[in-house]
Amino acid sequence: MGTIFIFLAACGYATVALFGRWIFDHALPMYTVLAWRFAGAALIFHVWKFYSCRKSIPLKEKRACFLMGMFADALQTSLFFFSVAYVGASIAALLLYTFPLFVFLIQRLFFQEPASKIQWIGLFFSLSGCLFIINPFETLSLSPNNLQGIWFGLATGLTYAFYLCFGAHFTKKIPPTASAAYLTSGAAVSFSLIALTRGELFFPSLLSEWLLAFLIVLLATVIPLFFLVKGMQLLGATQTALMFTLEPIVTIFFAVLFFSESLAGTKIIGSLLILSSAILVQRKKAPLPST
Repeated sequence: MGTIFIFLAACGYATVALFGRWIFDHALPMYTVLAWRFAGAALIFHVWKFYSCRKSIPLKEKRACFLMGMFADALQTSLFFFSVAYVGASIAALLLYTFPLFVFLIQRLFFQEPASKIQWIGLFFSLSGCLFIINPFETLSLSPNNLQGIWFGLATGLTYAFYLCFGAHFTKKIPPTASAAYLTSGAAVSFSLIALTRGELFFPSLLSEWLLAFLIVLLATVIPLFFLVKGMQLLGATQTALMFTLEPIVTIFFAVLFFSESLAGTKIIGSLLILSSAILVQRKKAPLPST
């Protein structure tokens, strides 16, 4: 079931690209839309938690989830866009998908979680597949600015890896709806404050804005975050990180379906490599520590 949950989460997050096109077409401020997204999701998850979760959650765990949402999401998003500014969206996306490597390192250094040989092979396949999908060599020409953008991109992958690793340990004993409620609440506060300081925070007024807010809350946030947290509880951070590289395949499918983009040979090879990685991860888990 963990594999199905992570696949559904990847499908949900892949729709963000579609909403990004919508935001661009309507010239809406990005941080305002992000504030709508996480505020709406927080409201839904808190109502859901009220009716479905009777378990008492310690204040320490509530605070940890809230702070992860408030700071990790804002930092990761900022670093990603800094990278985009210097090296472009394709290279920034590739560098973000270095996070499985950082997850392996963090899990081994901080939590002594072992990794099997099959997982290392799966990691190689997943990163190789992302390389074929993004195909950065067609657009990147190295320069001092490129180098700075690469560092920002790697920092994005590292930040996301910390988010996955510590999120798995903090949310392991918390119901998915509860952890999602506090994570989205923190993110909503962060993005609302950013939009407010930039003088661009406002409520939806047009029908198209309300429709955008509704869809981005439901399809790109509530559904995928619930399945991500649930899948992470069942699989652990390491397998979640590797399985989640299915997301670019779903993104390519949506791009072909809705934007009539062509699927190049390199993207087909990359898709096959990432699927192979997901299969390898499922066939064999990391061994438990000997006692």
